[in-house]
Amino acid sequence: MAGDTGLLLRALAFAAERHSRQRRKDVEASPYINHPIALANVLANEAGIDSVEVLAAAILHDTLEDTETTVTELDAAFGPRICRIVLEVTDDKSLPKTVRKQLQIELARSCRTRRSW
Repeated sequence: MAGDTGLLLRALAFAAERHSRQRRKDVEASPYINHPIALANVLANEAGIDSVEVLAAAILHDTLEDTETTVTELDAAFGPRICRIVLEVTDDKSLPKTVRKQLQIELARSCRTRRSW
């Protein structure tokens, strides 16, 4: 269990550092890190996800999309499994928003029928 806690704390520290200058687009302009923390919380406490790798990936899920973090950095810091999970949920910002959202729907549908994580 100590290793699991350590991994989650490393993911949290990494994401907090990478998102440190970012704010959410809400009325309060809350710190960006609140979003990945809230997602991990929902997965753990409402969806019953107990995979530390999935929870770490949830915390890291926007680092590739919204920071200067590279795939190589993420892989070196957290390994190929967590990196692959993050890549699966990372939007390709070169695509129009409507296309990105459609791809998210298709990914969600495919996740129901397979367990790649």
